[in-house]
Amino acid sequence: MPGEKRRDVTAMARYAQYPPLRFSVVPEGLIAELNARRVGRNGMLVMLDLCRQVYEDGTIGRAPARDVSERTKLTAYQVARGMTELRDKGIIEPVAVRGRDGVRRPDRSTHGHVAQYRINDDVWKRVALRWIA
Repeated sequence: MPGEKRRDVTAMARYAQYPPLRFSVVPEGLIAELNARRVGRNGMLVMLDLCRQVYEDGTIGRAPARDVSERTKLTAYQVARGMTELRDKGIIEPVAVRGRDGVRRPDRSTHGHVAQYRINDDVWKRVALRWIA
């Protein structure tokens, strides 16, 4: 109506506040890359959960499959399929570590599976994060 003052909704709105480590921040560039590479439901949910602990160089914090399964409500088999899909489509790769002999190899646990992953360099460059100083 003419002459009526409008309320500024943005000035009154408050952002949601979550308890620590109870949410995930997923960059738009990563979502676009997941869609471009046609990542399925299992891989998408696993990646969303893995984004809870991503370091600035693209290394993903260690996340036991059991914990990912509990948070995403996927079965252990679905989590394994999601991780395999992300690895096969070039989204994630094992972190390279230097062994005692000085040779760099993919990080492996004592059980034979990959202990830590990182987001592939090509994907990480496309994410184009802008750091807030």
